[in-house]
Amino acid sequence: MPNLTANLAGIRSPNPFWLASAPPTNSGYQVMKAFEAGWGGAVWKTLGIPIINTSSRYGAINYRSNRMVGFNNIELITDRPLADNLREIEEVKKYFPDHAVVASLMVESRKEWHQIVKDVENAGVDGVELNFGCPHGMC
Repeated sequence: MPNLTANLAGIRSPNPFWLASAPPTNSGYQVMKAFEAGWGGAVWKTLGIPIINTSSRYGAINYRSNRMVGFNNIELITDRPLADNLREIEEVKKYFPDHAVVASLMVESRKEWHQIVKDVENAGVDGVELNFGCPHGMC
């Protein structure tokens, strides 16, 4: 079997196939199921405070006279408590130590940035994605 081991900026994973920060990476259960299915890494759905929800979470994309040719996901950051996510990240890394887990983060103040980076590092993430941009729907 070919060796598909990947190394991205010092973050190793069994293969280069990763899940992006999105609804499928919103819980430890989902990430572990993905790893069991063969995915090599995951960027955890964006963590932040405060939790903000939108409704509806999906928008239709129309093209000329064709109605709904696609969907636009306007789900924002995770709506799950930070403490739950940190506990689940730790659990995922315990069961899948060789798989990459990167935490996507978005907070406002410098103090919050310092704290949340420390929190995810303590949970065992392999890297952080610093989301300085405003996701659609939060402006």
